[in-house]
Amino acid sequence: MIFDLLVFILVLAILVIVHELGHFLAAKKMGMYVEEFGFGFPPRIFSWKKKETRWSLNLIPLGGFVKIAGEEGERSNQQEEESEEEKTIPSERLFSAKPIWQRLIVLISGVLMNFLLGWLLLSLVFLFGEEKSLLISAIEANSPAEVVGLKAGDKILGFQEPENFVNFINQHKGKEVTLQIERGGEKKEIKVVPRSQVNAGQGALGVSLVAGGVEKLPWYRSFWEGFISAVKIFAFVFIMLFKLIIGFFTGANLLNYLSGPVGIYQVTTQAAGLGLIYLINLVALISLNLAALNIFPFPALDGGRIIFLIIEKIKGAPVSVRTQQIVNAIGFSLLILLVIIVSIKDIAKLI
Repeated sequence: MIFDLLVFILVLAILVIVHELGHFLAAKKMGMYVEEFGFGFPPRIFSWKKKETRWSLNLIPLGGFVKIAGEEGERSNQQEEESEEEKTIPSERLFSAKPIWQRLIVLISGVLMNFLLGWLLLSLVFLFGEEKSLLISAIEANSPAEVVGLKAGDKILGFQEPENFVNFINQHKGKEVTLQIERGGEKKEIKVVPRSQVNAGQGALGVSLVAGGVEKLPWYRSFWEGFISAVKIFAFVFIMLFKLIIGFFTGANLLNYLSGPVGIYQVTTQAAGLGLIYLINLVALISLNLAALNIFPFPALDGGRIIFLIIEKIKGAPVSVRTQQIVNAIGFSLLILLVIIVSIKDIAKLI
């Protein structure tokens, strides 16, 4: 349990730091004043200051942030809460004082870093490869599989393709079979009786299957295949986000395609139990998901802030600070609400 939690925290830390590091490095390159680099969201647990930037660890571990002076627009001399230190920041180092193209680079740098991380990790998966295997991805409630203790993430030994396993189970409906599985590096034998009577849309055993394994490729091919796979995954997630928004208005239920912190923790521990390559592959998928999510044109996300820059370019003046604050606050609240709903769904699956 402690090991699983440490793996989850490490994965989360890598993804957050990589994303925010993109914003940080781009801002510094453009000569902007970076006030704080935070892991998690406030309230702050502790912090330290190095040169001009404060580095902080915060209580809510759902992401991170880089605070750049002037992000909310030009400051007013009447701001009573503004510290003496903030007043001494040269105006030319404010985010709002920089050309639009520089601000755009800062905003997309976090997304770019997540994409590069996903590409690199997928390339490593192709470089080292993984033998073909058959994995259980989900267990149906009250099914024979659940009764005997099969779990999502179990590797079924002796089978490489779902079709072969399904045919084997169907041939033994009502008869006891012994399955060889591997869980967390340990091999087990589990006896189960596939049900004879099966409702529509259900299987005799009550499991969902996925074929695992990746062909080992030369290094020059692994990076190309990694790039192609990263682009496809990024595009798929981006399109699914649009479908999610459309589904909200049309009544389509797409929440089953989403996972919150609980769901991500569960699949991370499962992947870690299957081996390092599976964990690397999962981190790549999550990183590409974060890249697509953050560039999506929704308030409070990087994509939403880019929309404000486009509007500023068209009208020749920035959107008012008050308007940006209200829109981003609404967007952030909706995102937190979505996280809560999805987390409740993930928890319900575990009960």
